Amino acid sequence: MGRNIWAVAIVFFVLASGFTAPALGQALTGEERQQELLRIWYEIREGTAAKGDPEAKYDVGVANFIARGTKQNHPKAAEWFMRAAERGHAGAHYYLGYMYAAGVGLDASPENSMKHYLRAAELGHADAQYLVGSRYASGQGIERNPAEALRWMSQAAEQGVPGAQFYLGQVHEFGQGMRADPAAAAEWYRAAANQGEPLAQGRLGDLYLAGRGVPRNLEEAYLWHSLAQNHARAEEIGRRLNRSQRAAVEDRLREHPLLALQQ
Repeated sequence: MGRNIWAVAIVFFVLASGFTAPALGQALTGEERQQELLRIWYEIREGTAAKGDPEAKYDVGVANFIARGTKQNHPKAAEWFMRAAERGHAGAHYYLGYMYAAGVGLDASPENSMKHYLRAAELGHADAQYLVGSRYASGQGIERNPAEALRWMSQAAEQGVPGAQFYLGQVHEFGQGMRADPAAAAEWYRAAANQGEPLAQGRLGDLYLAGRGVPRNLEEAYLWHSLAQNHARAEEIGRRLNRSQRAAVEDRLREHPLLALQQ
């Protein structure tokens, strides 16, 4: 591993120096240097993968899937993902789930897709947990099971997946399979809303408007509907604020990091 790191470092130094390519008689462009470095990186990772390293197998699979340092080759990507998955690599199982679902590099198979997504979820892959939870919730490709949906969504939400956090907010707000708990709903909505999930921002705004699970607060309701870009709803609430209240919220919006991301 140490020699591999030194090899990359030496190649990077040489390429970054803008050396003259003998065959061309001119310095490589920045893009050419980057591609050459990626090619060397790929060769090193492929060698490490051939020795059995599961993370390197996954990296080589991704490289073939997206054409990083090598040509795009979906069947070859599938082969490397299979090898990494055999060693318990969650990300490889997740990729295989997608490839079987979409018929990319592999023959489409909903059964195999779900098998790999489920294994990735069991291994702790947050996006796989959310996807499995969504399928159990909707009955897409599998028998609908609200209890399993809640179990997987809860795990994904704890790992910070905003869609799963929004789902838990809905479950708690409307009492789906449990007693309604608006306060818990507000907390899950807030977690998702702080990551920019517009549906969660709107629901949190409505909870503030009604005073359910949180103290009634028109300024907060205006803030969250504005962030969700629910313009008509925000304007309706804004008319119920006095001039100083609305100005204070507008100041918060201008400084809000989520609003900066939207621009």
